[in-house]
Amino acid sequence: MKKNIISLAVAATVLGAAAAQAGQYVNPDKTGEVLLFPFYNADNGNQTNMSIVNTTAAVKAVKIRFVEYKNSDEVLDFNLYLSPKDHFSFGVIKDPNGTGAAVITSDNSCTVPALGSANGAFAGSTTENADGSITRTQPFVNYQYANDKDFDSSIERTLTGHVEVIEMGVVTNVDTKKGAHAAFATHGATGVPASCAGLDASWASGTWASNAAAGITAPTGGLYGLAYHLNVESAAAYGFEPTALDDWAPATYQGHTNPGSLSPSIVSGTPAAAVMHGNGGDQHAEVTFGTGVEATSAVLQTASLSNDIVNNPVFTGMTDWVVTFPTKRAHVDKTTKAAVIPPFTGNWLGITGTTTKKEQPACEAVAIGQWDREEAFTANTNGFSPSPAATTTTICNEVAVIAMGTGAASALSVTTGLTNLSFSYSDGWQQMSFAQTMTDVTEDVTLTGLPAIGFAAYKVSNGAMSYGNAAEHKTNSVTSGVSAN
Repeated sequence: MKKNIISLAVAATVLGAAAAQAGQYVNPDKTGEVLLFPFYNADNGNQTNMSIVNTTAAVKAVKIRFVEYKNSDEVLDFNLYLSPKDHFSFGVIKDPNGTGAAVITSDNSCTVPALGSANGAFAGSTTENADGSITRTQPFVNYQYANDKDFDSSIERTLTGHVEVIEMGVVTNVDTKKGAHAAFATHGATGVPASCAGLDASWASGTWASNAAAGITAPTGGLYGLAYHLNVESAAAYGFEPTALDDWAPATYQGHTNPGSLSPSIVSGTPAAAVMHGNGGDQHAEVTFGTGVEATSAVLQTASLSNDIVNNPVFTGMTDWVVTFPTKRAHVDKTTKAAVIPPFTGNWLGITGTTTKKEQPACEAVAIGQWDREEAFTANTNGFSPSPAATTTTICNEVAVIAMGTGAASALSVTTGLTNLSFSYSDGWQQMSFAQTMTDVTEDVTLTGLPAIGFAAYKVSNGAMSYGNAAEHKTNSVTSGVSAN
């Protein structure tokens, strides 16, 4: 059975709620129910400043989850309660009292638990500032991967990774044993919420302790985010935005969970997807998958990533590519499932061997095509140009930071998980192609590629000054088995 192409714009106009029926999709307006930040970096003096904005007039319950770069193991999450039109700002930095990463904020928006709290061996801290505000620091943890299934249990593994932001629902003023939740989260004239302690108490012994769904209605989207990577020593900054997914929540979604819960997560979405058909404009195909994470992977799936390379030695040009696979863990982690789920093909085993143990990540084959400014094709082998074929290599980490040039230093000043890609010319562009495929639940629609997001970071030096710029990767949707209406 062929799947029909639909226009989300037409569907929304004619059918009102039809966009939700079409399934989850990447919102080109960059607002949504889910925000996927492709990168955070606390390595080598770096910090990543982020903000999450509620553009609506409703109080939002949001899950913020930080995951490390190798296998997307969770290193910290908490519940955030956004006031109407709220702006929550925070940074990811090197832990001032440790060797891993930490989140830091002076924002007044309510979190449960409150940041700066105790957390086993990785306790947070609070500092009162001269103006009376409080700066809260909460270290990341290695609790999920410090076990006999992982080769690397180091806290330094938390220094780079990516971030999931998931709307759990709209908070209403239902009467509770200890007050009204939406009123508690809403900021007053002084910019301070009425009672973050009231929300915490509701989880500890009040209404939410016995019924997390009390007063929570379905997600409505309208979240957006912004991030910028900053390195003071190298005097460079790089701004980037998250990918926004809308109509992500299933019809029966009850996502409001205890702050200590691992759900909702990227696997919790609807199995219905509105995938780009690759014909340009707003043409999408309605496709149903066996699980929600397959649908999320489908809307992120691309046959290739394309972007510039700037390595000109005249101005000390440097280029990194950040390539992130935000759904990969749910497809490949064989410590929790029997088989790898397409489109991924590699197995994450974490650790292998008996006498001599070694790490076994889940690697995926990619093809690299490189062109200079005069359209000459160059292979990574530094052979003659043009080359007869693109070079094939593999990517293993779920957040890959790739410095362009053999042994080249990172434009983003990263060493944790850094890889290099040989590049024999100073300026041009590159295409990273993925040949993997997946099919829908009826196996009559095939999508080519991998679910990948990210950006290229460019750094140039001018004496004592450096300049940074970031550009989102360009994607290419390849879908077969879809017919027009």
